Amino acid sequence: MARELNIDLLNSFRGLDEGTGPDGVAPTPPTYAKSDEMRVAHLHIENLSKRLKEFESRLEVMTSKVDEMTAQNKVRFERVQGHFKRQTELLSNGFADVHSKISQVVSRVNERKVEDTVVKEMVERQAHVVTAFESRMHQLQRVMSEQELQLMNARAELRESIQEIARLKKL
Repeated sequence: MARELNIDLLNSFRGLDEGTGPDGVAPTPPTYAKSDEMRVAHLHIENLSKRLKEFESRLEVMTSKVDEMTAQNKVRFERVQGHFKRQTELLSNGFADVHSKISQVVSRVNERKVEDTVVKEMVERQAHVVTAFESRMHQLQRVMSEQELQLMNARAELRESIQEIARLKKL
């Protein structure tokens, strides 16, 4: 694309060189302010400078208040942060205590289970020993009753033999 110059724009600059404005009209000569207008402007400037000083003093007061509040908030934040640290330490210590107590309880439960197992085995052995003892006792009672029966038979035969001998003597 070829670039073209805007002729209207160039014409507006030519008018400035000749003492006319961009619209082709000659500018009016500058007018100077009168002393009354200068006093009013001076009063406005003084009034504005007073207001500016008041604003600056208020700004300084506000800055000092903000600095003071920032310092107070920093102190409060540090206090709260310290409180949270203490609470965190207390909680972690509490959790550690709970964990240690739980581990103690678990170890005691395991010890009791082992002891219960040992006691159960002992009771089973005792029951086995008692059963074996009862079995032997029954065997001994049977043997004793058989022996008593044999003894009674032997006595009966002895009596019969004595009676037989006594009878034979009489004959």
